[in-house]
Amino acid sequence: MKRIAVFAGTSEGRILAEHLAKQNREVYISVATDYGAKILPQEGLHIQCGRMDRQKMHMWLGEIRPDVVVDATHPFAVEVSENIRQVCDELGMPMHRLLRDLSEQTDETNCFEVDSVTEAAQLAQQLCGNIFLTIGSKQLREFTGQISDFSRIYARVLSTRESVEVCAQIGLQGKQLICMQGPFSEELNLAMYQSTDARILVTKESGSRGGFSEKVAAAAKLGMKVIIIRRPDETGASLQSLCHKLGVPEMDAGASSDNRTRTVYLIGIGMGSQLKMTIEAHRALEQAQVIFGAGRMRKTVSGFSALFIEEYRADHILDYLEENRSPRKIAVALSGDVGFYSAAASLQEKLEAAGYEVVRICGISSVVEFAAKVNLPWQELHLVSNHGRECHLLAQIKTHFRTFALLSDGTELPDIYQELLDRRMDVKIYLGFDLGYESQQIVIGTVSELAGQKLPKHDLCVAIFENPDYDRTVTGNLSDASFARAERVPMTKEEVRSIVLSKLRLQTDAIVYDIGAGTGAVTMDLAKYVTTGKIYAIEKKPQALEVLRQNARTHAGEQVRIVEGTAPEALEDLESPTHAFIGGSSGHLKEIVQLLLEKNPHIRIVADAITLETVAECNALLKELPVRDIDICSLQVSKAKAVGDYALMTAQNPIYIFTFTGAGHEISETGDRGTKKR
Repeated sequence: MKRIAVFAGTSEGRILAEHLAKQNREVYISVATDYGAKILPQEGLHIQCGRMDRQKMHMWLGEIRPDVVVDATHPFAVEVSENIRQVCDELGMPMHRLLRDLSEQTDETNCFEVDSVTEAAQLAQQLCGNIFLTIGSKQLREFTGQISDFSRIYARVLSTRESVEVCAQIGLQGKQLICMQGPFSEELNLAMYQSTDARILVTKESGSRGGFSEKVAAAAKLGMKVIIIRRPDETGASLQSLCHKLGVPEMDAGASSDNRTRTVYLIGIGMGSQLKMTIEAHRALEQAQVIFGAGRMRKTVSGFSALFIEEYRADHILDYLEENRSPRKIAVALSGDVGFYSAAASLQEKLEAAGYEVVRICGISSVVEFAAKVNLPWQELHLVSNHGRECHLLAQIKTHFRTFALLSDGTELPDIYQELLDRRMDVKIYLGFDLGYESQQIVIGTVSELAGQKLPKHDLCVAIFENPDYDRTVTGNLSDASFARAERVPMTKEEVRSIVLSKLRLQTDAIVYDIGAGTGAVTMDLAKYVTTGKIYAIEKKPQALEVLRQNARTHAGEQVRIVEGTAPEALEDLESPTHAFIGGSSGHLKEIVQLLLEKNPHIRIVADAITLETVAECNALLKELPVRDIDICSLQVSKAKAVGDYALMTAQNPIYIFTFTGAGHEISETGDRGTKKR
């Protein structure tokens, strides 16, 4: 049998096709998607891309006239398999069915087996909690049509246009849709279940290569219910036995499962030029049989003999390596150093989970390179990245002498200039464009000097912001006198704010609501400590909003978001908070606290009350709602006031401060927003 046609819908099918090609067989392989074609080796295979109905299958097989046909489609592609069988019967061609390895046995305590998607949906409808679907996009409509509360559903599908369009037509989009190529590690599954607060997993009995055991193991750790759609009954041959039937040597056992003898080097290649590489990096690249990296790496590694593949996404790298078993030494070229805002950490986690040996090789980072170029000691720099993440750059510049920042591409610089000028922060800036490349440029000046200049052409940009007047204080609040005020707009006094902030127990990355923000005094004090999180200042009064915005321009950075509206309605579309301060509720205190607890059952809340009516309402709520760690204090502050040659103590209104935490899951010891139990 010299000419073989393979319908490949599984990784086993692609592995078989590659193995047959190495045995000098003429292999014709059919894949449904462009992505499936991309991960196949482009030499030694005749690739047919696109979904085929029965008529197209008949035409294709009739044209190539193979000696034998292999059906290696997905176990649940029942209709496709039946079409292949019928066409082979009509053409008189022998056909073999390749079976995917069965999954390991699962703990039956929380597992329910059903025979169809409809049965799975009917069972899920009866269970409580969010539903995490891993059944593919084709049968989503059949499932979702059985669920009355659509908001419970989170679907993980392939990252193809076809899958996304199907989901959009159903109405699944935004946070309810996860588009990624599997299989996934147990740790990644666990993180996805936690981020969606999933209580039910619905999956197919897809086999070990489909990541079935990792999905179920992660669900078991969270005590989730697992609904398993049984694999349709089928007959066929395993990968190894099929090799015998086709007259080719069996594959090595490691060819389909064991990656332990394959080494992946994660290499920091430095700044642009091979001159910036370490000798260790050179040696690893010389030994590599294939090199992965972003497009701009191509020129830097062009002198090495290995095949260069323009790819840096872990899942796609894994797919290629699973389908191309011959490379034993693999390199991933990463710019700068592997330990400085690099993709190396996530790559290593996924590669090791798949059984590969991973070796990190350090390189010269952009911070070391740039500090040397501008004659500054880099150990004094505060290091942040504004590239593909939120770092609240202005807050970092405000609180540090020298801040080094990776910028996306430098196009955000005009906005940064304007924000700094609005806050009267005419700091000195060192700019490095395309470090290490022939187009490298370094520009130095103050914000006012650089603001009107045209940016040079570049792809990469780093910056050092030097602020001699940075805020050195580590404790204490802003003074009352530092805030802009407006008539009939209340302000929480300085001494009260001190206790409020102490009771909140903030982390730097907290997500905080300041409800009834007024002048924004509490908001601005929060901004001193919440430097990498977010603060939402909610206020409904136009006069208060005007002075709130004025104070934000003076005292805060981009971590403060002003929300115009009345609580609780104004809170509904905001992200889940870790902390909240309620300074004003406009008579909706119960509704506000209920919504906060729904958004985060373990939120920490501080509320103040001046009137006895509000005190009584707070007391009643604490007995009615699911809260714990209740603390109530009464505060009486008197301030000295000059009367002639004497100082007279003048009493302010007494105030009651209520502190409590939602009685949901225990808060983690690291402060991780309740995702891990103490």
